[in-house]
Amino acid sequence: MPAARPVRVLHIIDGLGGGGSQRWIWDLVRLTPPEMARYLVLTVQLDEAGSPYADRLLHHGVYEPPGASPVLRFLGSALDGTVVRLRRSASPPSVYLGWLFQAYVAGFRRLAAALRRFRPDVIHAHTFHAFVAALVARRLRGVPLVHSVPCLFPQMVDAGFSWMPGLYARAHPWVECFFTGASVDELIACGVPRTKIQPIEASVDLEAVGAVEAARDRHAAEIRRALGLSPEARIALSVGRLHPSKGHAFALEALCHLVARHPALHWVVLGEGDDRQILEDRSSALGIQGHVHLIGFQEDPLPYYAAADVYLRTPVFEAENLCSYHAMAMGLPVVAFDTGAPTELIRKAGHGTLVPNRDPAALAAAVGRILSSPDLGRAKGRLGAEYCREHLDIRQTIAAFCAAYLELGGRRRGKNSTGCSPTPNRPSDRRDKACNVP
Repeated sequence: MPAARPVRVLHIIDGLGGGGSQRWIWDLVRLTPPEMARYLVLTVQLDEAGSPYADRLLHHGVYEPPGASPVLRFLGSALDGTVVRLRRSASPPSVYLGWLFQAYVAGFRRLAAALRRFRPDVIHAHTFHAFVAALVARRLRGVPLVHSVPCLFPQMVDAGFSWMPGLYARAHPWVECFFTGASVDELIACGVPRTKIQPIEASVDLEAVGAVEAARDRHAAEIRRALGLSPEARIALSVGRLHPSKGHAFALEALCHLVARHPALHWVVLGEGDDRQILEDRSSALGIQGHVHLIGFQEDPLPYYAAADVYLRTPVFEAENLCSYHAMAMGLPVVAFDTGAPTELIRKAGHGTLVPNRDPAALAAAVGRILSSPDLGRAKGRLGAEYCREHLDIRQTIAAFCAAYLELGGRRRGKNSTGCSPTPNRPSDRRDKACNVP
């Protein structure tokens, strides 16, 4: 039954960069029926310049850009974009710790103001520092808490957030529901009850895919023209931030093997990150810079999928993710590293080829076989598109989020409701060692 009024959901996230967590917030805002939920988006830390989703959310009236104190601006300029590297440092310098402290203070002030003004029925925490802030609000105000696990635990460790799995082990009694794509077993190992975990897989906007698919030839021609490529050029596509965990360096080495036999092949990469200069320098050293196109974050990536011939799924921790789901939906054959992650669909759907993890020679050989096949792997690619149409419509997941919001919001307003799972009265006595942290 519909709620008497839309449930109010406060989304808390570290910042509005171009990652998958930010994309989920945007999809929720644009696809949730307005009679079901009303949203407010709060960032704990200051957004980086040019945050891709900030303007969209601002236009929808669900986000207010935070102001920065003079101290925070000074410390941010002193760090000069090195926050990620310092976070992973064993001994972060005092300027970074000062920046982090100031960011937390400013973030908690905004959170307190949002709780008073918006009076949320549910808090939905995304990413890392935002989860900490949401836990504080949950304990102090009793607002039901939903959390989307942002990535696999090894990715958290790699990104400098090794404390997150231990926090899950201690704090899960105060989280009503965990949404996750691949971390079900990891959460259970931390002591999270299975009844609190909601797996999510469906994340493809099939309507948007259909619109681009209908103009596939036009997109293929326009993208090649924009990149200065001939109409006969073959495109291998990768999508993901320029970070070691995304495996772009291995794709680059594979390209070096491939261009000798397939001189019309070009590698197009959508995403930004700290590894840009490393990848550019390496492509120059290999003499293949003319075949490498690092074109940065794209607000609408689907036309590039329409233009591509093959998708390279090279993350070294993940299996399927939002980017590779789009490749499936667009009918691209996929060549992927076999990471052993539980979201693997190639064995189930048959839409691509798995090769040993971090092996550029095997990656090159598999791509070469696709480029040399009579149909360029299109038969394989169609299997992925069929699977997406049957199983991966994002509106299934939006409905699951909204159902959780309505259930928990009903509990908040005193209605008869059980939520995703009853919340224990006291924290678990499991130790951090119960959690399988790499």
